[in-house]
Amino acid sequence: MRENVVDALKKCAAALQDGNPRLANTEMGRVLDLAEEETEHGTRKLIRDFAEALAWRAYGLHPKYSSFPSPACKYWMCRSHVLFSTVGRYISKVVKGKCKVHVIELVKHMDGYKQWAELFSKFGDWGDVTHLRLSFLVQEEVEFSKESEEELIRASKGRHIELEYKIIPVNSFADIDVSLLEMRDGEFVVVNCMFVFSKMLSEALALEKLLQRVRDIMRVDVMIVVEHDANHNQSDFLLRLDESLRYYSSLFREEYYFEESEPYYRYQIWNMVACEGSNRVERHQTWAQWKSLLIHYGFSIFNSFIKWEYHEYEEWMEDGILSILSHETDKWPLFFVSAWKILTSPSKSSGSNEG
Repeated sequence: MRENVVDALKKCAAALQDGNPRLANTEMGRVLDLAEEETEHGTRKLIRDFAEALAWRAYGLHPKYSSFPSPACKYWMCRSHVLFSTVGRYISKVVKGKCKVHVIELVKHMDGYKQWAELFSKFGDWGDVTHLRLSFLVQEEVEFSKESEEELIRASKGRHIELEYKIIPVNSFADIDVSLLEMRDGEFVVVNCMFVFSKMLSEALALEKLLQRVRDIMRVDVMIVVEHDANHNQSDFLLRLDESLRYYSSLFREEYYFEESEPYYRYQIWNMVACEGSNRVERHQTWAQWKSLLIHYGFSIFNSFIKWEYHEYEEWMEDGILSILSHETDKWPLFFVSAWKILTSPSKSSGSNEG
């Protein structure tokens, strides 16, 4: 994104913050004019997305997921499949030598079964695993289609794995009824959390409750965490805007599935720019912040080297954590994939939950 556009967006935001609607309106007009001059489709869309977010903020409106037609559905089937494949390699590596495995998926929308079917066919080295349970904890009413069910079962049989699966609707991940998971002796338990934790930071103690259940009740062997690697949870709106402009400029330049995923990112931008308090649910944090928080709650890094196999992005590996970077000269962080194990009881100080 060109500097003059960034400058206009920042000036518009500052005018709103200062209660100067006339200046904000002038700068908004400048932003829209510059958007029309932009020849790159993705950048033009990005400018408009930020302009719309500032308009939402100016009118005190709070966009919600209901404002979008299935905001995450296509997203999961495009960009996220490459992250899920990496998660799959983590899981297939850590379960080697285990006969019975229980994978618990925390998902906002029910697309995971398609990715698991692909995972069975793509990564067949499951070692000694003979029995796999998949428990999908989903925050919406869903059910398998017959076609999807058959696809999943067929893929698992191709790997000679006895499969059980169960969809468990939940109102909140913070209040999971662990009895519904039917935890069994002798199972190796993996919890997979993709883009879940950051959305729980807007609700007081929600993430703490979930991590307490994972640590003390589920007693998981490995917890997989995938999140945006970004500093978007600042209480200062102008700093948050500045960080998000840089992050999404890098992300949109790297986006190979732009048309499918742009509505999802548009919602994120609208929410983090227009909303405050509990209405702001997109609270991305940096890898360093997540590392500190999870160690604080009694988890330690599970070292498991996994090579990133997608050349659209750069990678950086340290302590078993895979960081996905942009192709820019400065290698801007985009996402991270990490694995964790239970270590100790949590410390008494509180975790991060700005604004």
